[in-house]
Amino acid sequence: MSRGTAHNLQPRTDHDGMSRRLAVLACKTAIRTTLQAELESNFRLQKGDIEGSASYRLWSGMNRVSQDRMWSLLAEQVDRDQARIDRDAAALLERPIGTLATDDAVVIPNYQTKTAIHGQPGGYMLRRDNLDIAAGILYEAGGNIYALGQGIGKRDSKGERLVAHIKQRYPDFRPRRILEMGCSAGGQSTDYPPAFPHAEFVAIDLSPGMLAYAHARAEALGCKVDFRQQDAANTSFPDQHFDLIVSHNLFHEVAAEHMPAILKECHRLLAPGGLCIHQDVPIQTERLDAFQRFLSEWQTDNNDEPFWMDFANADLSAMLSQAGFESSNIETEYLRALDGPIPWYVVTAVR
Repeated sequence: MSRGTAHNLQPRTDHDGMSRRLAVLACKTAIRTTLQAELESNFRLQKGDIEGSASYRLWSGMNRVSQDRMWSLLAEQVDRDQARIDRDAAALLERPIGTLATDDAVVIPNYQTKTAIHGQPGGYMLRRDNLDIAAGILYEAGGNIYALGQGIGKRDSKGERLVAHIKQRYPDFRPRRILEMGCSAGGQSTDYPPAFPHAEFVAIDLSPGMLAYAHARAEALGCKVDFRQQDAANTSFPDQHFDLIVSHNLFHEVAAEHMPAILKECHRLLAPGGLCIHQDVPIQTERLDAFQRFLSEWQTDNNDEPFWMDFANADLSAMLSQAGFESSNIETEYLRALDGPIPWYVVTAVR
């Protein structure tokens, strides 16, 4: 389901509040187009020696200010609408079709709590009480504005793109059990039940607040999903339990030492003939020119993305091979997005 999908858990606001959202979006769009074009021109003229220039200070400062402004206005709007959202969520969960199971015994890696990824208030692990779903509300609302500011359209859906890819590449594939790793707010979780209606679908994440929101969101959209709080590198599922394992934008939020463990777990969990398909941002260093690498490195230093360059320099294909997959069954490619200029990085392994 695309980022244009509407449901009752999205924060509502008045005319003035919507104007403020649109102002942030207009600012982000101008940064990506006008200011970035000027920055690139100066970067090439100065052969990369640009961090002290006026064009860099303006572009970088506006990037940071627009991100902070986006989160502050959304946090204010979520707080104002929280009581109504909570009532709607509670009503949806009176007769749920899916399930939610959190587990206080799950060990949260330290790196997950050290940084508020993307600058999101409270970070991914925000949970002020057992019923708090604010982390997921903020994540989805902020992600929509951020993506639109990057030129990714409302019709785009990473999950729908992978589903289309699977059905085109493997037309006879009929998974019985599907696992999504690192589902966060569940934005892609609702793409799989309609596409594979006879499959059992389980989505896992470390954040109980994100999972609580994802569960209510799936119920709002009429999708049966079983959400579980688990570490993708160390799940409790039995060997060879799943036919399809997917992730969306997981690996650029994972510390380098965690990546091989996640892929090793994929190998353990997949049944013979099963697929694991991981989608993420197309920032692999070897395919970027000097200016694009400069933009990528800025994310780590200035946009609360501590693992951005870990992922950019990672070789997931080699890690999959080390995890036990045959090299001939591993493929890396870039899939055209459904709506927008940015292709998605996709690595696939067959068990």
